[in-house]
Amino acid sequence: MKKNAFIFNTNKCVGCMACVAGCSIENGTSLGVNWREVNCHNKIKHPSLPVFHFSLACNHCEEAPCMKNCPALAYTRDKETGAIIHHAEACIGCKYCTWACPYDAPKFNPASSIVEKCNFCVDRISDGKQPACAQACPVGALSFGQEEVNEENHLTPGFVNMGIKPSIQLIPLREEHAKPQIENTDAVEIDTEKLESYLPKSESKVTLDKEWTLVLFTLAVAALVSWQIAFLFGKAEMPLIPFAIISVLAIALTSLHIGKKFRMWRFILNLKGSWLSREIFSFSAFLGLTGLQIITENSIFGYGAMVFGIFSLISVDMVYKFLKRKDDLRLHSGMVSLTAILFLAWIGDYSILIELSLLAKACLYVWRKQSLRKQKLSYWPVVSILRLLALFVPFLSQMDLGIALAILFVGEIIDRSEFYYESDIITPKGKLRKYKL
Repeated sequence: MKKNAFIFNTNKCVGCMACVAGCSIENGTSLGVNWREVNCHNKIKHPSLPVFHFSLACNHCEEAPCMKNCPALAYTRDKETGAIIHHAEACIGCKYCTWACPYDAPKFNPASSIVEKCNFCVDRISDGKQPACAQACPVGALSFGQEEVNEENHLTPGFVNMGIKPSIQLIPLREEHAKPQIENTDAVEIDTEKLESYLPKSESKVTLDKEWTLVLFTLAVAALVSWQIAFLFGKAEMPLIPFAIISVLAIALTSLHIGKKFRMWRFILNLKGSWLSREIFSFSAFLGLTGLQIITENSIFGYGAMVFGIFSLISVDMVYKFLKRKDDLRLHSGMVSLTAILFLAWIGDYSILIELSLLAKACLYVWRKQSLRKQKLSYWPVVSILRLLALFVPFLSQMDLGIALAILFVGEIIDRSEFYYESDIITPKGKLRKYKL
């Protein structure tokens, strides 16, 4: 079925950036926040590598992950044009849509603390005009029209095919353009060992210096849920004041990660589609019911809190389903569900559970480090030794529970920090880097 779609011909694009300029002028975007980008397939300008360019903005997908996963319902679809519209007044600046989109279309604007993106020039196409980017292209590489998109042509290097039905028709790269013929027989050959160092440094959207608040927040969720379950079954005390202090700190930590803090209430509006909404809602319900459990000493509130607490752990792990890990493994020793089981085992003094959780975490951790080492990626052996010591020292020595939990917590901070350090978002730039182009 035909639909409004961009049409891009890689064979014609010369990388002049006219489309980027046209988009910026039409929409008045801030300096440095470009809704459309031109990705170059040969950033190091090496004569023995293919030279072609790829212009990309929002593809207004039929199954748009930005709209589906936005916790604040800040995205809608225009029924007439098929455009995915972002509503600035509803955005909370959590940046989750920038993780969900494989085309790097939503852009976070630090000046406004919210996300922006291409709107398909919905006003222009409604009037029968071309989008500003397509109109600005001087060589006809980028155009727009009613197209029956052929997804079999979505094979251009750098294009991420995630099965979300993007509204873009790609003209396949001609075979002779895949690698140019070099007449100069004296051309220097590419040193594959040094090629990675020649490439520009990639800027990951997931970095530890940006996500340290989430490290502490996710561990606080694991600690509180395990503590509540131990308290429910009579294995630990849970005074109201310490519980309230940790809960407030956890909420404060997560609020630091969003741009519009006074819109935090919008976090829970998309329970149907967003794991982030489910995480915040279930954790909030867990905190409220646990507070009632402590005050009233009614176990009914406790069991309700336990259900929401377990679901919040699952939700936290599911929030990160979009991340691409360097080790390419499915399970991670720093998953909050495993951390909560470890904490519960120690607080409740469940010896078999302690041994099983330690074994599971250690095996996953070593497996991951071996995978990184085989790929010749940084695996920080000294830090790894400290992490494993923090896992087994409390088990092998007789020490106070408080000290043991403190050591375990330090180890979990290391493991969880590595989770963010070793993760990235799937983007066209990342795909191009995989091809060493």
